[in-house]
Amino acid sequence: MKNFPISVGKIEKKLILIILLALTHILYYVFKNLVPKGNDITLINGIAGSLSLMLAKIFPCIFKYQSKSRKSEKNCTIINIKHYSILFLIIASVKGAGKFENRLELKVLAVTNIWLGLCFKMIFYIILSIIILKSKYYIHNIISVILFSVFTIIIDYIFEYLNYLELSSFISLLPHILDDLLSVYMKYMIDKKYHSYWNILFFMGLDCLIIYSIEFIINIKTDSNNNILEAIENAETIYIIINFFLDIIFNNYLRLLLTMLILDYFSLNHVLISQAMYFIVVYFIYCVSDFDNYGRYLIFLIPSFFQIVSLLFFIEILEFNFCNLNKNTKRNIMLREETEMLLRNARNCTLSSDIEVDDGLILNVPPKEKNSMELYDLIIGNESN
Repeated sequence: MKNFPISVGKIEKKLILIILLALTHILYYVFKNLVPKGNDITLINGIAGSLSLMLAKIFPCIFKYQSKSRKSEKNCTIINIKHYSILFLIIASVKGAGKFENRLELKVLAVTNIWLGLCFKMIFYIILSIIILKSKYYIHNIISVILFSVFTIIIDYIFEYLNYLELSSFISLLPHILDDLLSVYMKYMIDKKYHSYWNILFFMGLDCLIIYSIEFIINIKTDSNNNILEAIENAETIYIIINFFLDIIFNNYLRLLLTMLILDYFSLNHVLISQAMYFIVVYFIYCVSDFDNYGRYLIFLIPSFFQIVSLLFFIEILEFNFCNLNKNTKRNIMLREETEMLLRNARNCTLSSDIEVDDGLILNVPPKEKNSMELYDLIIGNESN
């Protein structure tokens, strides 16, 4: 396989979290569309969902999970208060931007409701992670971004969405930029400041509870017609209950818990794969459900397949195995670090010994410095192959 242009990178069992997150989005979409419209009390569901997030605090007690650093155990320091205060401000900004967009009541196609929205999300993740997380991106990442963007535009062209975009369509990007900032900041809190994901979820729930409670009180005080109470009276109880639990279980608890776990173990763009998979399934259901009118759009499955493949290259599950494009993948960077460590140990050896560099590659290291340099050349030559 060494001469094959594509190779498989590092595969971990935890990657199943990506599929589980996509499945959560899909199930929420399917079940939500089975419930008749007009039976949803969004504000009450949001309050209950916030309370469910706060239950994440019991995770370390049940599973005896150890956090990345003991620093995360110090919950009452001034620094931690600052971190969670910033988290609250970002969440409040996301909610406020969403309300602002709804107030505008724009009658245009929002760019975030089409495939192009995924492309912008990927770009925002990259820019924000460079600024906040000091992330580094290499040539294979840039190629993947370009390919992903091209296939995204092709899909929107197939669905003819590009014909309906207007300048005001891009206003919907504002709350999504802030939401992307929220994801990057949560990743920053986990990786750079060593906060545990259950603490972040707890305070997210607490922040949302405060925001939704204030909104609920304002609505009750200022709404003379009591639209919330009227909606409860007019809606069917069984559908209110179903929507209630769908929002709590799928849209709040499972979605955010799985997102946080992916951020804890992987990167921001691993979350993007789940959203792309969700888009593919939803659009497939959309086309098949009304095949006579939309069956011709099923050709979108071809570019969407390559869209997923380009994402797999971006997160290094797949690697370009030519033109040295896989030189700066995490796997090869770690391999170089290991070989450099072995080289240093080899130079300190007084007796010849066998050193296993990689699976199936065992080298005999004589004590002479000259032979140590030969070992270095052999390692580099093997890595190039």
